[in-house]
Amino acid sequence: MRKILAIAAVTLLLAGCASKPAAKPLNIVKGITIATGGLTVGQCLTKEAATGAVGLAQATDCAKPHFGEVMSAGKIRTVGDKFDEAKIAELSNNFCIKSFETFAGLRYDKSSLQMFPLVPSSKSWLNADRIVTCIVYDQNQLTTGSLKGANR
Repeated sequence: MRKILAIAAVTLLLAGCASKPAAKPLNIVKGITIATGGLTVGQCLTKEAATGAVGLAQATDCAKPHFGEVMSAGKIRTVGDKFDEAKIAELSNNFCIKSFETFAGLRYDKSSLQMFPLVPSSKSWLNADRIVTCIVYDQNQLTTGSLKGANR
């Protein structure tokens, strides 16, 4: 477990040193475990990241069957520093719904695809974590390839 966390920490550290984000989604080797806070748009995941809270996820190559894909990530803004689970859930859902159409090509309420946000935990919130990561997936089947522009 320490080795996994060390790899995730180094990955996050190196990602922070980059001068600008990658121009295209990363192709991740199947089975690499990364911290959900380190996920980037376009990465594909082998299975749902459990509860929707910050934790670990298994990344995979998007060309292989996978559970879902990171469609967006960003900071949520709240009033005050107090951890308010209901408010964070509301803001996170709104953020993901707004970014859904840009990514998938169709409004969320018209789409057959589903999404969920990965939100800061109460512990990570105390460390100033305000990042929400939005995952898009097809609830009926595994996906092969990207859902970007799927228009369904």
